[in-house]
Amino acid sequence: MTYIYTPNSLYFVTYKTYHSQNYFDSIENKEILQSQILTASSKFNVTVVAYAILSNHYHLLIDVDESESQMTKFLQQVNGGTSFRISKPSHVQSIWEPKNKYSRLIMGEKAMFQVIGYVVGNPLKHGIAKDFHELDDYNYCNYSEICEAHGREMINNLVLENCELPFSDSSLIEKVYFSEENENPS
Repeated sequence: MTYIYTPNSLYFVTYKTYHSQNYFDSIENKEILQSQILTASSKFNVTVVAYAILSNHYHLLIDVDESESQMTKFLQQVNGGTSFRISKPSHVQSIWEPKNKYSRLIMGEKAMFQVIGYVVGNPLKHGIAKDFHELDDYNYCNYSEICEAHGREMINNLVLENCELPFSDSSLIEKVYFSEENENPS
């Protein structure tokens, strides 16, 4: 994949699995992907700002300090290493869909926070977490770390603003949001 590279920049990256297969339904496979992300991050000097691992895709917001090759090598280790380490059908060479990947240069603080809200809110959006309490306990997303760094109220607002959540009415959103705010003040 060719990237338009700008030094010292943030990138929003998404990869989806081959034919949207749920390769990451198991804890074991989620741990493999998470391990690959963290190992590649330290090896290639890429800072993972936000991440979420879902059953058939992952989202990253990464800060790439050095060269374009660092980002390319980082993603090759994440995807190639994960594909090598997890069980997959024998006819599938990679678990990743070659045409179903996305990366975008993020410019400005406002855009960065919008992406953070979207990334860490994704387990809530996809029903993996039912509310902010479960999102706080979800081990394959750094929502809790992001809340510690920027404040729970701010991050919860960003999640609500930037994820199309499956809540049917605003009273449920307020109930989830305000109950979280009252129990965990920033």
